[in-house]
Amino acid sequence: MEEEKIDMVIFGASGFTGKYVVREVLRFLNSPPHALTTIGLAGRNPAKVEAALRWATAPSPPPPLPIFKADVSDPSSLSSLCRRARLLLNCVGPYRLYGEPVVAACVEAGTDYLDITGEPEFMERMEAKYRERAAETGALVVSACGFDSIPAEMGVLFNSRQWVPPSLPHSVEAYLVLESEKRIVGNIATLESSVLGLANVEELQKLRRSRPKPPKLQ
Repeated sequence: MEEEKIDMVIFGASGFTGKYVVREVLRFLNSPPHALTTIGLAGRNPAKVEAALRWATAPSPPPPLPIFKADVSDPSSLSSLCRRARLLLNCVGPYRLYGEPVVAACVEAGTDYLDITGEPEFMERMEAKYRERAAETGALVVSACGFDSIPAEMGVLFNSRQWVPPSLPHSVEAYLVLESEKRIVGNIATLESSVLGLANVEELQKLRRSRPKPPKLQ
């Protein structure tokens, strides 16, 4: 008998970013109404995932969430994980190094995929490689849902709504300013992603040159 699917599984729940995602998702679940009813957590070390869950709910006791063991180096574990989820939120980076096995597993399982990457080469390579198969299985693959992307998206959306239809802005110039009473810090995975992105600019350019050019606007 096939096990019931979980609405969303957070993969990499014990990482620097993952544990904050867990905390915010739990806050969201405690503020109905919403369509999300069940969530699960996953990582390569279940004990660390459990510790992250306790941190996210402290001082309250953690809810009894299902915890799965999965590793990007173990395709069978990813396949099993994706078959249990309707949506998988991937918090394991740098995505250039660790993202593709997760995308591939989601696409094959027909599971929707979401991540927080800001790595253009990874995103465009995944689209080029898995677009057709994702269309066949019905999997949605959505990247760039992190802090460096969402403000820009929201700004463009707000700007476009200020125009009288059918008019739309041709381009939007945006600025992002960060303010905090505390020192703003990052983590090693974010730094590594930036370094890898700069180191592989030529690969991104080659990928873009290899793809069909969009038709010119009339």
